[in-house]
Amino acid sequence: MKQFRLILILWLCMATNAKANETTANLLQQGDSCLSRYDVFHATQYYQKYLEANPSHLGARRKLASCYRKVGNYTACISCLDKIPSDSINHEDMRMFYYAYLNQNNNDKVSLWGERIAFLFPYDSEIIASLAVHYNGVNKPDRAEKVAKNYIFQCDSTNLYVNKEYAYSLFMQFKYDEAIPLYEKLIAQGFDNFESNFILGLCYENLPDNKKALKHYQKAVQSKNDNATCLFHLALIEKSFCMDSLSMAHFNQSLEVSLPKDRALRTYKWLADLHFQHSRYADAARDFELSILYDEEDPLNYYNAAQMFIASKNKQKAKLYLQLFLANANRLEDKKEAAQLISKAKEQLKQ
Repeated sequence: MKQFRLILILWLCMATNAKANETTANLLQQGDSCLSRYDVFHATQYYQKYLEANPSHLGARRKLASCYRKVGNYTACISCLDKIPSDSINHEDMRMFYYAYLNQNNNDKVSLWGERIAFLFPYDSEIIASLAVHYNGVNKPDRAEKVAKNYIFQCDSTNLYVNKEYAYSLFMQFKYDEAIPLYEKLIAQGFDNFESNFILGLCYENLPDNKKALKHYQKAVQSKNDNATCLFHLALIEKSFCMDSLSMAHFNQSLEVSLPKDRALRTYKWLADLHFQHSRYADAARDFELSILYDEEDPLNYYNAAQMFIASKNKQKAKLYLQLFLANANRLEDKKEAAQLISKAKEQLKQ
């Protein structure tokens, strides 16, 4: 009888464990099911519960890390991946590490994982191109050149994304003669856009070959006409060819897009307010004076400039702006306010 009871207890324990295992396994299946429907939120919860019971299950850990990455929780993604033994880290784990650190702007870790992938998996062009973009972006074009060049000469010379970063790294190092044929090739193969034409224009301008620079600056402006630097360089080249009307138009356009009137006006008014609060009246007066360049219609700009010049004891400028205010005061919409300000301005002029 005792033996029968022992067998029964063992059988019950096995059944309980089997049921528990079945329930735990079901968590993993539910997570996968959610993920197949792009329901990352609930998939994350199922994987977390599964890993509480099976912390060494690497497949579930990778899926959880991927969920964290999908929702932008890169700190949790890295923490999750850090629990994978170093001898078990695979290619996809390395890519998750790389992109997580890239989104955290951790330059040292980006270089570490990017270079590791480039060495172990040299045909991973997506990482190679991304790493070259990163190096160019943090002003390390020599490293971008090395990474891109290795891939182009050892793996695949046709990848346009890698070639683009290779060309840009050469441009950033002032290797214009080397960069030009690459950009010409990129344009011929479909990258005929603002960036390619603008950089090619800069390359030709620095050789110098102003005729070709003009051609590419013109094409760049046709693609994007609100880049102040490109418009400025186009105007310079036009000036060198005595295309004065076009040059003046593009110099003016460059100024307009670099500092639009409404933004400049607001900026100078806020600066004036800050200077006034700190009793820097001469600076505030200068700010109001500059704001008039962007809005000659508002009489209050003249009035405010006059008040600041009075406060800074600049009588000559104060008199000028009081007179300009009175000449334009009829534009004020609030007639009651206008009468008060006109009266005050006249009194100040007498003084």
